[in-house]
Parts: sequence; structure tokens; C-alpha cells
Amino acid sequence: MQRWAVVLIALGLAAGLIVGGQRFILEQDFTTVEMAVDLADLMAQEGTQDLSKILTGLDTWGADSLVITLPTTQQWKPDELRKMAQAIRSAGCRVILRVGGDEEAAEQQGLELGGRPEPADGTFSVNELAAWISLIQPQVVMFGGACIAVSPEDLVLLASLLRGTGTRFGLQEFAHQVGEAELARLAPTHVVRVHTIYPRELPRYEVQSAQTRFLRAVRERSYRLLYVRFWPGMLPTNRELLSELAASLQAAGYTRGPAASLPSWQAGRGYFAMAILGWLGAGLMLCSCLGGHAPSRWKRWSCWCLTGVAVALFALYLFYDQLLAGQALAFLAAITFPTLAAIPQRWAPAELTSSTNAFSTKGLSPVCTGRWQAIGQSLRQFGRAVGITLAGAAVVVTALGDYRFMLKIAQFRGVKAMSLLPLVIVGYAAIAHFLSLGRPLKLRRRWQAMSAAARTLSVIGALAVIVIYIGRTGNFVIPVPALELRLREALEELFLFRPRTKEFVIGHPLLILGLGLYGWGWHNAGLLGVVFGTIGQISLLNTFAHIHSPLQACLSRSAWGLSLGAIIGCCLLSAALLLLDRHIGGRAEAGDQPGKTNQGKDMNMGYHSPSVKG
Repeated sequence: MQRWAVVLIALGLAAGLIVGGQRFILEQDFTTVEMAVDLADLMAQEGTQDLSKILTGLDTWGADSLVITLPTTQQWKPDELRKMAQAIRSAGCRVILRVGGDEEAAEQQGLELGGRPEPADGTFSVNELAAWISLIQPQVVMFGGACIAVSPEDLVLLASLLRGTGTRFGLQEFAHQVGEAELARLAPTHVVRVHTIYPRELPRYEVQSAQTRFLRAVRERSYRLLYVRFWPGMLPTNRELLSELAASLQAAGYTRGPAASLPSWQAGRGYFAMAILGWLGAGLMLCSCLGGHAPSRWKRWSCWCLTGVAVALFALYLFYDQLLAGQALAFLAAITFPTLAAIPQRWAPAELTSSTNAFSTKGLSPVCTGRWQAIGQSLRQFGRAVGITLAGAAVVVTALGDYRFMLKIAQFRGVKAMSLLPLVIVGYAAIAHFLSLGRPLKLRRRWQAMSAAARTLSVIGALAVIVIYIGRTGNFVIPVPALELRLREALEELFLFRPRTKEFVIGHPLLILGLGLYGWGWHNAGLLGVVFGTIGQISLLNTFAHIHSPLQACLSRSAWGLSLGAIIGCCLLSAALLLLDRHIGGRAEAGDQPGKTNQGKDMNMGYHSPSVKG
């Protein structure tokens, strides 16, 4: 079964490489960025309502488009709108229509975020919107406030209107408008992603920080329409922001013009089938590792179950919902591959596990006779783990290989679950492996020996760690500490794409440390390090689940994360082995207690040492 599993994983890897190549080519042509400013903001900055004066000095602002905002509570004269739009186009600018005011205006009307105003108070009919679009002829339509300014039953008609007129819908980041996701789903080829700093956020930004945020949105999250709002009464500052932003876009290799669009690209059913087979191979190998000495009946049952899931995924893709099938496959891959990469039943010595497999440590030195050998062996095992995780990343890239994922109309689901489940499974596998060595856990005895206060603090501390870890997987659940923000800013200055801190600071170093300590004979500490080192493999695969980020960004930040993590991990492992050798007594005897050594060389405790007993 192991050989067949390797073949299946290779098929999934091949599909990922091909689909990734196709996506990389698409992204090379997806480099045109549009800068838009609000006409009302511009008039307030210039201190005039005279449109001709505004347009005369428009070149000094450097904007590509002007946004005409139509509040839902204000009446507009058709001739006035037509003349305004014609004058803007004659001045060489494109026109964007924004229906509805800012979110703050909606809140002042008593609307909460996620609420919807009554049709008589704040929405247009589709016929009214069609009239505005006919008069203004905008390239893009956006909506302000907390919701799309049409009733929910009219979203289908609005999508038809956008397709019929060739007008694109501006999907704004962090707007969370009611109806935006449904409208984007109904008209996916007419979606342009918009990034803006909302007026309520502007006081927290300066020119440099605002410019950095816009550039990051373009470079790391593929936003192509930048809607730049102005600080009130700060004319020179706003001019400086537009100038700095234009210069930074040019320096980064982006061109200016109408916001770039993506074709309706999809990976196709053939590559999707190969990705399913890749996950199936990893699932079979994982079941084989976890099965141990389980009866052959259990192994056959698990094999048939996994095969049934694979068939169901392909049927879901063919006959029901391609996006849902891709999300399901990506989620399963995100659970399976990092778990397979880290479980000790895969990388631990053959003598200490129930079976060998293609990714075992067969061929490695059976005993680490020196620190450098331990570090080298740990790095080789770390490389195997990374290889498995990257094969899973290839499966995820294929599963989410659709332009709708690239535009974030649909996205990977289950980030919190994929961040926790592999840790739980690897933790269980580590305990099972430790027991297979004939070692007592003594957890119950140690727990009973603790005082009530110590137990309470331990539970609270564990829950706090879990909450922080899971909460940090989102954008807004738990804020980033100031120290980490400064670290991120420093990394952004050093690297084109910032490596993820949880990878090179926590996950990768702990995995290398755990593998090395285990090879040195400290099995308790080694297995604990490997369990928490799984965080790095989870994060590594999760990087490639952000399909809206350019593939170049994913590869760059992963490569730097692996390189920095390997350096830090080797330093930690070297220091730990030196400390053990000099101050604790070298290799651990049974139960990870310091044992006797002969100048640190004549040791009888190692990977394949027959004296490892209970």
C-alpha cells in the first residue's frame, strides 16, 4: 500500500505543479492598478463646488478615476449627472459610481453593521440603478453603507444589469456589506476587488503607513482598484499620499490604468481528479501509520472509507458544486498532509514502530554519535516533513484552482479547524508512540500531586494558549501586539514578502529541536517539540490556501520562513545539545532522566538502542 500511496501523492504533486504554472502565467498579466479618488473629497480639499476648476487641476492629483457618490437619501437631477460624467471623461478620467454614503452615515440613521434599511428609506430599484448607469456610464459600481442598495430579491436582476451593460461591481475589502457576496457570486466575471482606508480609520494613519497598507493590498492580496479617501482639511498631506503611492506602485513593477481583470480560468476536472488521488494517497499513508498493529479488517475498512470520500468529492465536483468540492478537498488536504508530516509513527525508527514506509528514517545513521550528526539527521527529517507538506500545498493549489477563489468571491473554509485538528492528532499519535516505547506517562500521578491552585492555573493557562492560537488565525479576533507589529514592519523592510512569524519563530525551530532531541535520546522533550512544531507545517500549507495572494508571494514567504526557521532551529538544537552534554549528563536514560556517559561518546541510548525500555 505504501508504494501505491507514494504514486498517488506524486500525481497530486504533478497536478499542483501544472496548475500552479498556469496560475503563475495568469498573474503575470494581472498587474494593472487603478487609483480612484472621491469627487466630494476632492471638492472639499479644493474648497470649491465648481467642477470645471476641479477638473482643470486634476492632473496635479494623479488619480485615474473619480468616484461620483449618490447618497440614497439625496435626489439628483439626471441632466446634472450626465454633464458631470461627460466632463470627467473629457478630462481624461474614468468614472466610478458609488451608491450610498459612508458606513458612519448609515450608523447615524440607526443602522447596525449587517443591518438593512427599509426599501423606502435607503434602497433603489433596479430600474433606478439602470437609469443612473445609463446616464453616467461608469466603469465600476460600488455601494456604500452597510448593504447593497437594492432589495435582496433584486440581486439577480442587478447581476443581469451588470452583465448586460459591461459594468463591473466593486467588491470592497472589509466592507462586509449585506448582499455583496451574493452579487459577486451571481456576476463573478464582472467583479473588481477594491481596497480603501475608510474615513473612520484615517485618523490612525499617516502618509507612510497608509501608502504601505495600499501597496501591501496590491502586492500581497491582489487588489487592483485603490479607492483613496482624504484626510479632512489636509491638502498637502493628501497630495503627498497620492504621489508616494503612485511612485511605490511604479517601483514595484505595476502599471497604471483600468483595474486588471481575470479570465474565467479553472483548473479542470482532470487535474482536480489527480489532486483527489494525491489526497487519497496521503490519507492511506496516514491511516497506515496510525493503524500500527490494528487488525487488517480495520485497515481495509479505512481504505474503503477514504476511497468512498474520494469518489464522493469527484461526484460533487462533476454534478453539484465545483467550488464546494474544491473547498472540501482543500480542507481535507490541510488536515491530512501536516499531520502526516509530523506524526512520530512516520519518522521514528523502524524498530520502534509497527511498520516502515517510504518516508521513514530508513538509511539514516542508527545512532547519533555527535551533535553535528544529530543536527544533520534532524534537518533531513525536517526536509522530509516539509516535502510532504508542500505536496499537500500542491493539492490545495489544484483544489482551489478557480478564478473565483483568486478574486476571493469564494475562499478556503475551515482555517480554525485546520489550525487545531492536526495538533490534536499529532498529540494523540505522540502519546501512543511514547506508550509503545514502554514508558509510563505518569500524567495522572503528576496531576494528583499538584495543588488545587496549580491545577486551576494550568487549566487557565492552557485555555488561554488555545484561545490566542485559534483567535490569531483571523484578522480581527485578537489584536496583534505592538512588539510583533514592529517586527512585521522590520521584516517588510527586509523582504519583498514578509515570512510568517509563526513559522520561522515558533513552528520550524520547534520541529527541528524536537526531532534532534528525540534522536539524542530525550524522547519526552523531543515528542513535545514535534507536537508544537506542527504549527509550522500547518502555517506553511495555509499560506498556499490564500489563493487570492500571488503564487510568487506564497513561494517567497515560505522559502524565507523555512530558511530562517531552519537557522533558528539549528541554533536552538545546538545550544540544547551542548547544555545537555555539559550540565545534565548527555543522553537521556529511560524516562528521559540524565544517564551516565563516557566523555559524551560511549553512549548506549540512541535511536535504535536496544536498551530503551520501560
